[in-house]
Amino acid sequence: MRRLSIAASLRGALLGLTVVLAVVAAVGVAALYGSRQDYEDSLSDALQLQTAAGRVLAAGVVEEATLRLTPAGASGGSAAARAAAAERRARARDAFDQTLAAARTLAAGDAASRDFLDRADRAQAVLRKNPGARGAPLAAREPLVRLTSRQDDRIASARDEAKRASRRAFTAILVGGGLALLVAIALVAALVAAVRRPLDGLVTASRRLADGRSDVSVPEDGPEELRTLARSFNVMAADVRSATSRLESERRRLDVTIRSLGDALVILDSGGVVTAANPRATELLPELTPGTSTSGPGAGRLPVPLDQALAAEVETESGGRTVAVTAAPLEHGDGHVLTVRDVSERARLERLKSEFVATASHELRSPLTSIKGFVELLGDTDGLSPRQQEFLRIVSVSTDRLVELVADLLDVARVEAGAVEIQRRPTDLGELVGEIAEMLAPRLQERSQTLNIDVPADLPRAVVDPARIRQVLTNLLTNAHLYTGEGGTLGVRVRAPGNTITLTVGDTGRGMSPEDAAHVFDRFYRAGGGDDGQGTGLGLAIVKSLVDLHGGRIDIETALGQGTSFTVVLPFATEMTRPQVARQALRGKRILVVEDEREIAELLARRLGELGVLVRTVPSGAEALERLRTERFDAMTLDILMPGMSGMEVLRTVRADAALASLPVVVVSVFSGREALTGEWVVGKPIDLDQLVDTLGAALLASRVRVLVAARPELRWRLGRTLEDLGVAHDWVEDAGAAATACAASFYEVGVVESGLDDAAAVVAAMDLRGRRTAHTLIVATDPAAPLPALPAGAADAVSLDDVGAVILGLLDPAASRGLPDGAAPK
Repeated sequence: MRRLSIAASLRGALLGLTVVLAVVAAVGVAALYGSRQDYEDSLSDALQLQTAAGRVLAAGVVEEATLRLTPAGASGGSAAARAAAAERRARARDAFDQTLAAARTLAAGDAASRDFLDRADRAQAVLRKNPGARGAPLAAREPLVRLTSRQDDRIASARDEAKRASRRAFTAILVGGGLALLVAIALVAALVAAVRRPLDGLVTASRRLADGRSDVSVPEDGPEELRTLARSFNVMAADVRSATSRLESERRRLDVTIRSLGDALVILDSGGVVTAANPRATELLPELTPGTSTSGPGAGRLPVPLDQALAAEVETESGGRTVAVTAAPLEHGDGHVLTVRDVSERARLERLKSEFVATASHELRSPLTSIKGFVELLGDTDGLSPRQQEFLRIVSVSTDRLVELVADLLDVARVEAGAVEIQRRPTDLGELVGEIAEMLAPRLQERSQTLNIDVPADLPRAVVDPARIRQVLTNLLTNAHLYTGEGGTLGVRVRAPGNTITLTVGDTGRGMSPEDAAHVFDRFYRAGGGDDGQGTGLGLAIVKSLVDLHGGRIDIETALGQGTSFTVVLPFATEMTRPQVARQALRGKRILVVEDEREIAELLARRLGELGVLVRTVPSGAEALERLRTERFDAMTLDILMPGMSGMEVLRTVRADAALASLPVVVVSVFSGREALTGEWVVGKPIDLDQLVDTLGAALLASRVRVLVAARPELRWRLGRTLEDLGVAHDWVEDAGAAATACAASFYEVGVVESGLDDAAAVVAAMDLRGRRTAHTLIVATDPAAPLPALPAGAADAVSLDDVGAVILGLLDPAASRGLPDGAAPK
C-alpha cells in the first residue's frame, strides 16, 4: 500500500469488499433458497401422501361395504347375482390395491409411512377373510388414520427444519457481512495509517514554514500522491529558503541605504502615528520620533500639512533649515511615507543668485541709461562721418539689447523673489491688443510682416492685471516677430469660452522641433539661436511665470516650417456679476424640485426652464429619493414641511448616502431653523424667484460651505466636533504660510483663526477668502487661556470658541442670528 497510489488502494479495497459481499450474499441466498425448496418438497410429499392415505381409507371403506353386502360364502340368489356380487367384490379389491400401490409409491422415502401402509394392507386382508369379525373394520382403518397423522407430523417437522435453515442462512449472511466489513475497516485503517503519517509530517512542516522556519523538509514516502506532494513541498521550501535569503539580503541593504540617506524618511500609519524614522529624521525632525502621534492633543507637528505634501513638493522653514517635504500614500490605505530633504544650501544659493541678478541688473541700469543717452546725443551731432554714424548705430542697438536683457533679468528676479503681485481689474482686451499692435507696428513694417487681430466686438471685459497681460502679449508677439521671416504673418485672437479667457498668438515662421518645444519656457533657451542672435532667452520664461501667477496655463502648437502658436488660458477671468456667473452655471443642468404644492412646483419649473434648466418635479420626499437613486441630478430644491416624509428626513437620507452626499441642496421653505446647521443653502417663502435662481447657481458653483480653520493641534478636537455637528466641510492649517497656500489652492467662504496661535495676526492677514458666496467672513475664536493678540484693522470681531458654531449658523441663515450672543453677529 505504501507504493500504491491512494486512488489505486481505494479501488482495490472497494473491489475486494464488493467481491466478498457478493460471495456472502450468494451463499446466503443459496442457503435460503435450498431450505425453502426442501420445505416445499417435504410439504408436497406429505400432502400427497396424506391425500393418498385418504383415498386408501375410502377404498377400504368401499371394499368393506361391498363385502358386507355380498359376502363371499353366500348361497342365495341366482348365479348372475352371485357373479355380479363377485365382480363387485373384485372391483372393490382392485380399487383398494391400486390406491394402496399409489400410496406406497408416495411413501417410498418415509419408512414409517410405508410401515403404516403395510399394516393397513394386512388388516384389509384379514377383513376380506372375515368381514364380520369383531373389530376387523377398525383394525383395517387404524393404520391409515395414523398414516394421516404421520403426515401432519412430517409437515410440522419440515416447517421447523425450514425455519432452522433460514436462521442458519441469515446468521451466515450476517457473520459473512460483518467479517467483510471488518476486513474493509481494516483495509481503510491500513490506508489511513499509510496516509496519515506523511500528512502529519507535511502539516508540521507547513506550520514551521509559516512560522518563519525555512530549513524544513519532509520524507518523500507513502502513497504516490503524497510522495509527489512531499517532493513539491521540499522544492517549495527550498525556494522559500532562497527567497528568504534574498529578501533578508535586500532588507539589510535597504536598511543600510535608508540609514545612510541624506534625506529624512518618516513613515506614518493610517492614524497619523510615526511608526519608523531613519537617523537623518532625528536631525531634521527631532519631534517626530517613533510612536509620536501627528494628530490630536499633544501631537508632534509635521513641517507642512500632509495634504499639501501629497499634492507636490513643499519648501518650508523648520528648525532653522529650509526643507523640501513630499509625501506619498502607502498601499491599501496603510498610512503615508514622508520624505524631508534639507535644501538650505540650495535655497541659499538661489537667494544669492537672485540677489546677485537683481543687484547686478539694478546697478547696470544707471550706466546703461548714461550710455544710451550719450549715444543718442552723439548721434545728433553734426559733422560725423558715415563710418562714425555706423559705429554709433551699432552701439545704440547693442545698448538697447542690453537694456532689454537687464529688464528681463529684473523681472525674473522679482518673480523668483515673489515680489511680483497681480493687481486684477476690469480690462478691455481689445484696447490692450490695439495698443501693443500700434507699438510694434514699426518693427513689423521693417520686415513687411502682417499682423491680423481677431477680437470680438462683444467681448466682455476681463478681470486681469493689464500691465502683466500687456507684458505677456508683448513678449509673445516680439518672439513671433523675431522668428518669422520677411513678409510673414502674425495673428492675435481673443475668445471668452465659458468662464475663461483665451489669448492665442500665432505666426507663420520657422516653427520648432519637438526638442526646442520641450525647452521653450526654460530660461536663456533660444530655439535655433533666434534671428541674427537676437533675444535674451528670458521672454517666454517670464510669460509662463506671469500666466501661472494668474492661475492659468500656456499651451504651444508648433512644427518645423509650419509656424508656432501660443495659447494662454486664464480661468474665471471674464468680468461678470455674481448673479450672471451663477445663472450661467445653471444652463444645461438637471434640477430636481421637491415641492408638495403643485402651483409652486410649476412656477419654479417654468422659471428655471427659461434659463435652459432641465427640471423634474416630485410632490413627496419618498418620490424624491426614488428619483435621486435612479436618475442623475446636479442640484435639488427641497421643501421642508411636506406630508409623509418631511424635507428634514430627505435631507438626512441624502447626506448619509455616499453617492448623494455632495449634491447641492437649496432649502425652500417657510421653516428655516435647525436645517441651516447642515450648511445647506436656504431661500425662504414666499419665494423670490431671482433669489432662488441666484442661490441655485451659487450652490452649483460652490457646492456646500467650506471653512478654513487655523488653530493649534490641541484645539482641533474641540473645534472639530463643532464643525462636524454643523456638517460643514473644513480644512485645517496652523500658520500663516499654510493659510496662504490653502487659500490660493481652494475656495473658502469662512475663515476661523484661533487667537492662541503664535502668529495669529499674520494668519488673519493671510486669509484670502475667495469662495463664491456673496459674503466672506473671518472669525477670530478666542480661548480664555490665551490673550487676544493685536489684530490688523478691519479684522472680524472676536467670539468665544464655544460660539463659533452659532456664528457660522448665522452666516448660513440670517434668521438664526437672532440667537447669537451679543457681539457675535456676522460681519
